[in-house]
Amino acid sequence: MLRWLAPEAQRYATSPQVRIMSKLLTQLNLNTFVTWILVLFIAAVGSHAQKRQLSKDEAIRLAEQFIAVNGYTNLPPDKRKFAYETIEWESNIDDILKERHDTLQQKAYGVLRGRKRGSAGWTVVFRYKHPSDQEERKIGRAVTMNLDGSDTRVEHVDFILRFVKGKL
Repeated sequence: MLRWLAPEAQRYATSPQVRIMSKLLTQLNLNTFVTWILVLFIAAVGSHAQKRQLSKDEAIRLAEQFIAVNGYTNLPPDKRKFAYETIEWESNIDDILKERHDTLQQKAYGVLRGRKRGSAGWTVVFRYKHPSDQEERKIGRAVTMNLDGSDTRVEHVDFILRFVKGKL
């Protein structure tokens, strides 16, 4: 019961009052520990649940900024915010930016609620700026993100423009 005391102090701590205090302190420490664990758990769950969902307009604005800073438009890229696609043919960032430069229009073509494979989020579609043929005019690129704007990426595969229901 008094194991938390040093052995030489235990022999002096035999009075009933000391034993009661010892039990209370042990119980108090356990209660405090459990309380802090619960507080931390609730805070973690609450902060995750409190992530604000982007509106459609905010998702479009984020996607337009994302393609600009990642070099897909004629605007200067920001190498500090560079994001790789899932598949890149180059490893050098300068070479990747050279390949991407001015390939997409700056303004979004359309927006859909949801990501690929049906997960929650946003898909913002962009048209190619200089389509090389009639077939390339039917496709574009998609920027996807979670509902709160996290995990933003340019999808590697082209997006068929006729599937865009929310044209802008």
